[in-house]
Amino acid sequence: VGRWSALGLGVLYGVVHNRSLHKLEAENKVKHEYERKERLIEQAREQYVKLNAKAVDTSAVVTDVDSPNFDLEKFIAHLESQDKQ
Repeated sequence: VGRWSALGLGVLYGVVHNRSLHKLEAENKVKHEYERKERLIEQAREQYVKLNAKAVDTSAVVTDVDSPNFDLEKFIAHLESQDKQ
């Protein structure tokens, strides 16, 4: 009876362990697929930025006060240089 009980418990343990390994593998597969998609999205964003980047003239003075690129010091320096000319 002891041998058959040990055999039955070993088979039962094998089945349970096999299920847990398959479940873990499936979770890892989903995780890796998600990470791969994240990398692809990040690469697409980088390519989009490269393709759609406009050459910004840093010497140009932004005169629109509401613009986020407005710099008061550059604007004042620009006005002073115009007065001298």
